[in-house]
Amino acid sequence: MDTLDKKILCEMDLNCRTPISKIAKNLRIGRDVVAYRIKKLENKDIITKYICSVNLGLLGYKTYKIYFKISRNWDDEKKFVERLISSKSVIHMLKTEGSFDYTVSVAVKNIMDLDDFLMEIKSDFKYFVKEYVISILVYSKIFKLDKLLLDQKKCALKLEKFEKYSGEDKTIAISEKERILLKTLSQEANQSIVDISKRTRLSIDVVKYNLKKLGGNIVNSYRVMFNLNQMGYHHYVIMIRTWHATKDDEKKLIAWCLKKKNVLFCTKRIGHFDFEINVAIKDIDDLNSFLSEFKADFDDIIDTYNTIINSKLLKLNYVPF
Repeated sequence: MDTLDKKILCEMDLNCRTPISKIAKNLRIGRDVVAYRIKKLENKDIITKYICSVNLGLLGYKTYKIYFKISRNWDDEKKFVERLISSKSVIHMLKTEGSFDYTVSVAVKNIMDLDDFLMEIKSDFKYFVKEYVISILVYSKIFKLDKLLLDQKKCALKLEKFEKYSGEDKTIAISEKERILLKTLSQEANQSIVDISKRTRLSIDVVKYNLKKLGGNIVNSYRVMFNLNQMGYHHYVIMIRTWHATKDDEKKLIAWCLKKKNVLFCTKRIGHFDFEINVAIKDIDDLNSFLSEFKADFDDIIDTYNTIINSKLLKLNYVPF
């Protein structure tokens, strides 16, 4: 990618529903140039899909992450993957390398739903699943892509996007029309109003009205998904257990992640791990340098940490219904 490709990708990272004409205006280039570059990024598998990111907490869901270690049996593994991908409760699934073999994010209404989900998996794959660990998502701090690609030195407010998926104090009931729109946009968030109207059989005015309602609270963002490997990076996850960590330590860690060019996002969790840092790494030297600096800056609060590589995205759909 050249600088123009990166700028276009960063514009789309802010809102993948932004009209091409507006992106062209922001970058002071022709509309046809932007359209051509986007198509090229899609053909190169740099842009993989366009998704609708939903604040599930406001819909009454809590999000849990499950890390699985498995036995090596191809037939069982294939069935295991198919079962989890087909589950509406599974909103995110990754094949990973390192401390765990798969990571799965599950959105459920209550603890009994989580128990039912786990009991089914443990019962049906009791000789295949060797170990699993659960953590509860508290919040996510997601950073804008221009921090990585353009090395922007902007203020913290401009570099950070805040997305919260954990349970909220209040919940919001949505209409059937809003549910239909969320499902329609969940995997193709860049559809035009006209295309959405045709797919949902809702009038253009109804689509516009309900999208505006959703955008005010339920929808966190319309995001472009990109393939880090095609961009020259590996997606590492640093899973951290802390001891004697205070609120000030937490703020220091978040501020540190914000300043690091290659940190994509970080999450606070409750459970086996306290924090996760997702980072784009170029090579082993880059990884060693990152970890050395991390350990030096936070040696006083780190108990242990594990690393995994996100090798393949198997599912991402923030609409669990």
